[in-house]
Amino acid sequence: MKKSTKGWIKSLFAGTVIAAGISVAATGALAGETVKVGVSLPLTGDWAEYGDFIKKSVNMVINKANKDGGVAGKKIELVIADSRGDPKESVLIAQKFVGNPEIIAEIGDFSSSSCMAAAPIYEKASMAQVSPTASHPDFTKKGKNMFRVIGTQATEGPYNAKWAVEGFGAKTVATVYINNDWGVAANKYFTQAAEKLGAKVIAQEAFSPGEKDFSSVMSKIKRLNPDVLYLPVFYADGAAIMGQARRLHYKPTVLSTGSLYSEKLIEQGGKSVEGVMTSVAYFPSNPRPESMAFTKEFKATYNKTPNMFAAVGFDAATLVVAALKKSGAKDRASIGKALEGLGGLRGVTGDFDYSKSHDPVKEYAKIIIKDGKWVPVK
Repeated sequence: MKKSTKGWIKSLFAGTVIAAGISVAATGALAGETVKVGVSLPLTGDWAEYGDFIKKSVNMVINKANKDGGVAGKKIELVIADSRGDPKESVLIAQKFVGNPEIIAEIGDFSSSSCMAAAPIYEKASMAQVSPTASHPDFTKKGKNMFRVIGTQATEGPYNAKWAVEGFGAKTVATVYINNDWGVAANKYFTQAAEKLGAKVIAQEAFSPGEKDFSSVMSKIKRLNPDVLYLPVFYADGAAIMGQARRLHYKPTVLSTGSLYSEKLIEQGGKSVEGVMTSVAYFPSNPRPESMAFTKEFKATYNKTPNMFAAVGFDAATLVVAALKKSGAKDRASIGKALEGLGGLRGVTGDFDYSKSHDPVKEYAKIIIKDGKWVPVK
């Protein structure tokens, strides 16, 4: 008897151990015998760790799906492209993906800027674009074919502002943020919420992507001495900022978005990042059954502990495979409709129901770097 879509999802989240990795092309498959899914991620550059964790989980899901028979009697083949986190590169990749009639859905990209730049191309081609990580509120407003797995900065920002003001009693806050679509939004929603809660925002410092010298910015922040410093940045930037702050003998109380949840931050920042805190949609010790099963499976497959980016990558691929199965992978337009018709599904990072909104609501956990490790805030 053929499994139902929900039954397949349940079995996938059950945590069966599978072999590590798959090839980009489905083994032994000929043209027309596969269902192709494009994957666009930063696999080189400063954001490579994020992309690698997402790719590992996507491979894990596709390998399991192919082992279970694939979709409509066909194997699923991933066409993986390295965007390097560059919106211009993401646009070129999107053009290549939509230009290949065999690719019927896309997973990616990583940054909101990259996703939003490529969105009009996918929308025009009626191709579902499922981003594990795009949290800019405007991403899903780009068309009916944009879906996200992570929550938006419109929810994470106020969550962190409440943590700063009510949790730490912060009366003054300052921010240092990356000047791209995502960073501007992350800064905006945090500062607006902090002010509504009664805190005074005494500095908002933006920097261009690729900037390496933060000494003057951190000297200014040190002079102002805010109760909390908020950093909507990525791990390479965060390590540089905190390292330069340490050289100035400055140790602020730091909160950030989930973007700083990375082992690379600890590797590159060392003692300077001790005490950095962030909110995340997934942590390995999360007692949610789906999270526990995923953590066990990922560790068994790759011999390493997954992070939030691995978790959202797993959910993104699981949703795409479920939509392929539900639609029969007939054509591009059917995938978005199938995603909206899946109903409530329990994922690693929360529940999904795209029938009314393509923006899932997330619950956040608080974590901190203590003794060189990410641990839950107690």
